[in-house]
Amino acid sequence: MSNVDLKSRVFRELESAEDSLLEEILGLIHIAATNQEVVSIPKHYEKALEKSISQINSGHTIENVAVQESIEKWLYE
Repeated sequence: MSNVDLKSRVFRELESAEDSLLEEILGLIHIAATNQEVVSIPKHYEKALEKSISQINSGHTIENVAVQESIEKWLYE
């Protein structure tokens, strides 16, 4: 699809778009135009995330079913 065809298709879709969608589209355009980061992770969160990924990679995980059973047991004791 050519650039002209693509723009034409986008314009047609915008004609009937809801306000909330138009606001999201404007936000995306603004982010792309200003090269802003979508998410900036603070350093202490980044370190915690790296630790979590390391634990997952080394197999230190608990299955979701076991966690749910533990929570239910704790809630109803």
